[in-house]
Amino acid sequence: MRAATRERLEGLMALHQLNSAEQREAAWRQGMATLARAVIDERRPLPLEGLDPDILLESLRVAVEGGLVDRLDWLSGPAAAAALYELAAALPPSSIKRQLGRMVLKRLRSGDAATFVSVATQLALGSQRALGGPSIRARVALALSLPIGSVHNVDALALALISRQDTSRDWLLTPATGSLPSRRLAARLLERAAREAARRATEGDDAGVRVFCTPEVRDAWDRLLADRETLVWRHVASARGLLAASMPTFKQEIQRHLDPDFTITEWRRAAASLAASIAIEPEEGLRACRELLESLVFEQDHGIAAAMIAGLPRAAESHPLVVESLLEQLMRVGGLETAEALVGLRAERIRPKFAEKAATKAEAHLRKTIADGGSEDLGREALMKALADELSSASSLGEPTLRERLSDALQTFATHGAYEAAREAKPILEAAARKAELLQGATLGEAETEVLAFLALRELNSALFETSSLNDLLLVGEDDEQSGPSDERLGDLFQQVTNWLVIREGDPLEEPSQVNQFTMRLRQLQAMLHLVDADGPDVDPRKELVRQRRLLTQRVLLNRIQHDAPGSLRRTLCAAAARTCDALVREDGADVSEILIAAAQHVSQIDDLKTMSEASMVPEIESALRAYAKLQQATRSAQRGNHGLVAATDAMKAIGIELPVARAARIEAFRQALSTLARGLRAVAASNSLFEVAERSPGTPLATLERGVAGLAQLVSGSRRRLGESVDGDSPSAAAAIWAMGLEVERAVRTSISEMDHAFTVAVNAIDRDLPGAFAELTGAVLHHLRSVPLEGPRRAPSLIPIELDADAPLPAWAPPSRIVGGFYLVRTVGMGTVGSVFVARRAEDRQDETAAIFALKVPDYSAAAARTLSEDEFLKMFRDEAGALLALPEHPNIARFVTFDAGASPKPILVMELVEGPSLERMLEMGDLSLGRARELLLGVSAGLDAMHQVGVGHLDLKPSNIIVCNADAVTGVGQPPKPVLVDFGLAGRHLRPGCGTANYGAPEIWGAGNRAGAIPADVYAFGCLTFEAYTGKPLFDGLNEAELLGEHLAHDGDPEAVRALLDQPETRRLGALIACCLRRDPKDRITMRQARQFLAELNLGSENVDWPVEIAS
Repeated sequence: MRAATRERLEGLMALHQLNSAEQREAAWRQGMATLARAVIDERRPLPLEGLDPDILLESLRVAVEGGLVDRLDWLSGPAAAAALYELAAALPPSSIKRQLGRMVLKRLRSGDAATFVSVATQLALGSQRALGGPSIRARVALALSLPIGSVHNVDALALALISRQDTSRDWLLTPATGSLPSRRLAARLLERAAREAARRATEGDDAGVRVFCTPEVRDAWDRLLADRETLVWRHVASARGLLAASMPTFKQEIQRHLDPDFTITEWRRAAASLAASIAIEPEEGLRACRELLESLVFEQDHGIAAAMIAGLPRAAESHPLVVESLLEQLMRVGGLETAEALVGLRAERIRPKFAEKAATKAEAHLRKTIADGGSEDLGREALMKALADELSSASSLGEPTLRERLSDALQTFATHGAYEAAREAKPILEAAARKAELLQGATLGEAETEVLAFLALRELNSALFETSSLNDLLLVGEDDEQSGPSDERLGDLFQQVTNWLVIREGDPLEEPSQVNQFTMRLRQLQAMLHLVDADGPDVDPRKELVRQRRLLTQRVLLNRIQHDAPGSLRRTLCAAAARTCDALVREDGADVSEILIAAAQHVSQIDDLKTMSEASMVPEIESALRAYAKLQQATRSAQRGNHGLVAATDAMKAIGIELPVARAARIEAFRQALSTLARGLRAVAASNSLFEVAERSPGTPLATLERGVAGLAQLVSGSRRRLGESVDGDSPSAAAAIWAMGLEVERAVRTSISEMDHAFTVAVNAIDRDLPGAFAELTGAVLHHLRSVPLEGPRRAPSLIPIELDADAPLPAWAPPSRIVGGFYLVRTVGMGTVGSVFVARRAEDRQDETAAIFALKVPDYSAAAARTLSEDEFLKMFRDEAGALLALPEHPNIARFVTFDAGASPKPILVMELVEGPSLERMLEMGDLSLGRARELLLGVSAGLDAMHQVGVGHLDLKPSNIIVCNADAVTGVGQPPKPVLVDFGLAGRHLRPGCGTANYGAPEIWGAGNRAGAIPADVYAFGCLTFEAYTGKPLFDGLNEAELLGEHLAHDGDPEAVRALLDQPETRRLGALIACCLRRDPKDRITMRQARQFLAELNLGSENVDWPVEIAS
């Protein structure tokens, strides 16, 4: 037999050798019929393998020229298309091959379902790219939605699509986390493929079964089986039942999941699998189903009856009588949900009058229940009437429902092809629009219109939102190469229904009692869930409009979750909100961090968060919500003691671990903010006294906490805006409130006098405004803990100033893996100065010795100020040139000791100085921890250090309070050695002015390009004048709102800005004003020297009437 087949196929290669047209046609028809039979009936792959392609080409050229290729109507559509495909595949590149390829493509698009499936199966095993266009994918979806008996080989197509890694990813893995129609298509694919694999297994070929053991398929399988939608999981449960006879692990899993110790979720899926197994093992499967209906598990969950029906379609096609007997039993023990499942099963059009007895029993039961009356639930009564009508044998006499119209269109696709089926889409769309008009005509409280709207929404839900068939029909009427105007009619319908549902479901339920008209409210929420899950660019090409209606739905649902009284609709409400979040992330309307922020803002109940996590079909959202629920639980269970709070901060940090990596810049920023906030909270929560927190200032836990709060609050504010929520016009204030609270903490430590209670209250209130949910709750709880700890406690070494110390801060990307730069080992990042990054460092040879000397190591950073006039290379060259001037720095008690400068260090030059510890003058000014005498003593020390630098021709060029460290700081309160101010941060020091010098509040006019650009020294004098004013008055001399205003203030005076004139006008402060004015002259030549300023300061006495600090300035 095989030899005869081969001989007939070889006849296709002899057409050019035959003399008469009759002989050629006879050989052609015989060869093509044999080829089609080999492909379709015998399912033989590559039947032309081994034939000489060049000879075949010559033979087919004769067939083309003789018109034989065009006359194939004597073959069925599938046979002709399959044979042409195999011929084209066997030919070498040529015009004939391309011509045959175009013919195959034409048949693929215009042929009936069987023709399409035949060619698509071959393409799935060969050139799968041809299956990638939207219209072709729509045809595949329609083919998979057909009743199984209507078209052969759909199962083979499904198995082919999941067998290859590339097509499996596109058709299974990605859709498994997509929209409801996508997930339903992926689940159908598994069911159809399982049917084909089971058929092959009965023939002794277990290759198809092994496909279901691959990691890719199992990953999608597990996710789809766990899907919360019956519309999805029923197909995978059915697939499990079909494969149970071939895969013992599946049979064992089904039995195990029917144990009473499992939950409804496992029971119902296992029941569907049992029902599906009837298709393979009818007697055993029926017996197992009947036993389950008499078990303890069924007594606990009568919903198992409807779940069984969900698994019966495949069994009904192969063993209808067995299934009908089971259905009769199910109608006796089931309820309304079971009757509705039977309607769905009969809609599969398995065969005429299928399950008529069961339908008659169910109809009679429904009509009796309606006649008995007594229900005030209009929706439930209307649903029973609708189901009774649909189960009735006379139902076909009325106007067809939308679902029936879709079934008719699918049948048209099966018998006449895609283009004919597409013509039926417009009437269906028009009928759907009429249903939507019924929604608009409904009036609350008017029973008749309410019922009409309820039934219309039920039809719209089943025909438009639960399935993509209508959209697929619209797509198959177009060719992918065409670029005509986008069809927006379906999108308009989605918009119309969304608006109606938002109005209907917008107001929260205020009473915790039974929901009025429960069935209507439940079905409205379910329709909203399905609508938002089905919506997307496939439905409506207007991406921004789709995003806006999803955001509207999200806001409404989250507001309901936040304000609804507890009730029976809550799980559905949470599930709908989760699917809305899925849709936003899936189509890049939001990212996971924004979804998490929105959930934290509105969802306060842990059970609601768990429900949302379970309902989400996007793994990243699912894991993020689960992690946030753990944070919320840990926060609320934490006691005021350290242990509970520390554990809660770990839960906060764990959220960042669950976020997707390298997915989006906003997610990375959110992860960093969470990490910083968690570190700060952990350190504060672990503190046992205010001393312990304050003495790390400002590299304290509070400083880290402030940075984390600032970063998170900024992201929260931006997220609220992007998600369309109302946002106050003011910028987030929580970080500033924590900063002010830190001042009060340090003031209390130093003076035992502060306004801590008020500062703590302001900080907690600001955090509640700026941060959502558990993020604010945990931060507030940690601050309450801090407020409760005693003042006294173990004292810690003070932090580096002016740079914030964060031991956990990561090294920058440019740092080498060895952490060694220029002979020094980078211990940790300290922070950012004006023009460089600063690190704590040890000499490389001492890197393992924690007792070895440590230094402050600085590398240059290309700042925005330098970028105004210099390239980065020019900036680095200038840094190297000017840093050489530091070699001339003298040893002086008021100057940080210079250690080394390495211009050739790789990857960047380094400047190493003495590590000076203590609070900065900036911090002391913030705390108000000064007096007039203290201010003068500190300024004298600063001026002495500057004078020593100026004597060797070097200017500091960045003089400001934060670059002055006060050693022996306790001496300020009269304890220990006298306070000693030390100049630090010499990253800008040098002999010449250059771009990037100075800071806006203290920069001389020449730094900003005005007047005479003299040397570096006069610019220090100008900054010292600004510093003197601030040290005495407690506030900056120049305080513009932005850099432009500050620069304008510097350029608008000649030594006597308004505040200085006020000092000059008061007798007590005239000498102070004169000193400052002499330092601030516009022309650098007119300014005094630092030595003169120091002498002036030494003689300064503000008099007896100005004994209190700060100096008051007359307004």
